[in-house]
Amino acid sequence: MENGKDNPKLTRYAWRSVFVATIVFGAVIGGYLYVDYNSTLAGDVHATYVGRESCIECHQTQADLFHGSHHDMAMDVANDETVLANFDGAKIPHYGVTSTVFRDGEKFMVNTEGPDGEMQDFEVKYVFGVEPLQQYMVELRRDPNAKEDEVGQLQVLRLSWDTVRKRWFYLTPPDVDEKIDSTDPLHWTGITQRWNTSCAECHSTNLQRNYDAATQHYHTTFSEIDVSCEACHGPGSLHVELARNKGLFWDKQHGYGLAKLKTASNLPQVESCAPCHSRRTGVCNGFQAGDRFDDFFACQVLADQVYQHDGQIRDEDYVYGSFIQSKMFHQGIRCTDCHDPHSARLKFDDNQLCTSCHQHPAGKYDSVNHHHHEMGTPGASCVECHMPSTTYMDVDPRRDHSLRVPRPDMSVKYGTPNACTGCHIDKTKLDQADQQDLTQYLDWLIQAELGNPAVADELKRVDQQMLDAVNQWYRDPTGAPTKTQYYERLAHAKSGAADSPAVMMQLALDGTAPAIIRATVLQELGQDQSPQSLKTAIQATQDSDAKVVSAALPRIDTAIARILERATSATELQEQLQPLVEVVNQLTDHPFRRVRISAAAVAAGIPTDLRNRWSNADQRRSFEKALQEYKESLLLENDRPRNHLMLGSIYELMNQSQQAMEAYRAAIRLDPYFAGPRSNLAALLESNARQIDQELRSSGNQVSVAELKEISQQIQKFLLEANELRKQEHELLVTDIRRSKDLPNTHALFYRYAMSCYIQNELDKTEEYLLAAHEQAPEVPQYLLALSTYYRQTKDYSKAVQFVNQLLAIDDQNPGYRNLAKELSIELESEPAQPAEK
Repeated sequence: MENGKDNPKLTRYAWRSVFVATIVFGAVIGGYLYVDYNSTLAGDVHATYVGRESCIECHQTQADLFHGSHHDMAMDVANDETVLANFDGAKIPHYGVTSTVFRDGEKFMVNTEGPDGEMQDFEVKYVFGVEPLQQYMVELRRDPNAKEDEVGQLQVLRLSWDTVRKRWFYLTPPDVDEKIDSTDPLHWTGITQRWNTSCAECHSTNLQRNYDAATQHYHTTFSEIDVSCEACHGPGSLHVELARNKGLFWDKQHGYGLAKLKTASNLPQVESCAPCHSRRTGVCNGFQAGDRFDDFFACQVLADQVYQHDGQIRDEDYVYGSFIQSKMFHQGIRCTDCHDPHSARLKFDDNQLCTSCHQHPAGKYDSVNHHHHEMGTPGASCVECHMPSTTYMDVDPRRDHSLRVPRPDMSVKYGTPNACTGCHIDKTKLDQADQQDLTQYLDWLIQAELGNPAVADELKRVDQQMLDAVNQWYRDPTGAPTKTQYYERLAHAKSGAADSPAVMMQLALDGTAPAIIRATVLQELGQDQSPQSLKTAIQATQDSDAKVVSAALPRIDTAIARILERATSATELQEQLQPLVEVVNQLTDHPFRRVRISAAAVAAGIPTDLRNRWSNADQRRSFEKALQEYKESLLLENDRPRNHLMLGSIYELMNQSQQAMEAYRAAIRLDPYFAGPRSNLAALLESNARQIDQELRSSGNQVSVAELKEISQQIQKFLLEANELRKQEHELLVTDIRRSKDLPNTHALFYRYAMSCYIQNELDKTEEYLLAAHEQAPEVPQYLLALSTYYRQTKDYSKAVQFVNQLLAIDDQNPGYRNLAKELSIELESEPAQPAEK
């Protein structure tokens, strides 16, 4: 019994103590775990930006990958470490202006043409980018009362540094082959080159533009100068707080406290990249990772200025618009399948980038049997065939992310590009004179469009040669490349063929086609007058994708305007207009903000009494809310005169003339060289003068002599200002015509200029530019009506009849067109016979 070894009582006590201790310990631990698991941050807590240093504490590996990446080097303060160019007195001549770069002590300086057209010295404050070019920025204007962390108006110099070839070059805008005037928005001091407006939000983190339209000063801020962690993951304060709590569980309500980018769907990740990798306009401020793209942005559809007719890139689209066309995107592929998310570099530099996923039987794709080119040559590279590149900004090749099979058959049929021709085209086959300006494949396509016969013929020859090769290689249907039908249908829809509208309507409702393609054809149908296209647009408003629904609204808007113009009775108005108003009313309460504001813009054009007649109280409230969202979306970029012009138009539609005039005057103040707001303001002033005159006449002259004098002076003041505004507008249009005359798709500008010429009594130019507008866009009724009216005014009745007949061919039930045709017929019959020519 020594030491109690054999004492059964003691043993029972020991085990009982252990058991009790275990229970107590378990209860304590369980209680701790319960409390830890159920503890949560407040539901309405908002994350804030904390900076990358807070991330590095736990994520050193990712930080090392990020360091030195293009995102890390997106922007920086100019100093000896960040400036890559030689500021050693180099002189850069360009169209008669010789700029000089030099050092002034620690400062990096440039002597070049300033906003007044005079040579001046400017200090480079910031650098932009790192590879393959670096650009330099000047703080042109700063509020003297600005805070230290605020940035004033920054302008990006067109003098740029080629970081690969180590040389200065002048970054010329596309399609510009002359000196840019200092008043031109494309000048380095113009709004196109303004960092705050055009570049900032995608090169810095948590950027706030903070433009004061009253003082015309910027007070721009950012939390970090480059594209840092929180630009992609969202503000990190909640994540940091939860991580530092040292608990075993993350927050039940907020999870990791960051956006969930790794989900079963590829959308959250792709749409977190899209705001900076797309051609788009802003809809709402405050986008953060995890938000829905279409609630904050409106992505540009496949417009001809940016894309080829089959959806391949033409101008720089920054990837998103191409990628969401691709089969890859629709199969769930996301950006980080090819790019490391932190270094942003490709995961592999060779075909392994593709074959790491396309792991088919050995040699199916990465072999001569597939690509029919010698291994190691460009023709054996997956990306050269399926992601051909186009060079932008003179030195920056960007690949097409629609990831498609080369289609020389479509090139032969529709003139669209294909990767085979792009590689095999050879300008030495042309005469020396025709080789000018043929730096890359896109240049060939542009020259062919502009009517260069030698270039066009050589393209056709090589296209056919490529098609013959493809037909020979893939004669076995089982080995033929998959043909994505919607690309060919899109090209056909845009070809101008007789059945193009029908193809567009089918494609618009084809749920197997990418949403951006459906949206593109719907936008193309916007001016179509057929009942079928209207029916298609109405059906498309039920689409699940906001891009498609928004694109359907222009066709509905056209129909509403046409009904308001044509309806001859209340019954006809109700039968035709009410169903469309009900469609628009429903869309003002759509889940996506992009759709709501598009619907509000259409609804604003419907007379208030009719809109209210066919809407309930909830719908009227939805309209008011959506209209306010639309106005706010325009003021997101309150430094752009165009947005104030659009805002003024909305105020006019709502019969708020005073607010409209203020918006037009704001647009003029922001950019005195911007054409558009003066003509709108002049028309509004003239309308106000007519209204005052009518009210005076209806009063039965029951006003005093003094009141009559005051009213007459007011009318005269309005008319004098309107006349001066129209003269100024005309001079601005003359300048715009000179700059844009030889560019494609300028018919709207030609029409505006023609109308201005008519007001200024320049009749020869009126005719010239109306015909030029009509030649570019022969189906636009507005141009046909203007030509018919012009020839009627100049008593050339036969030509007037010719154009009104074209109007009737488009819409033979339009009462305005029919009345005009009847009146012209009478005038033509009563016209004195012209003597026969000797």
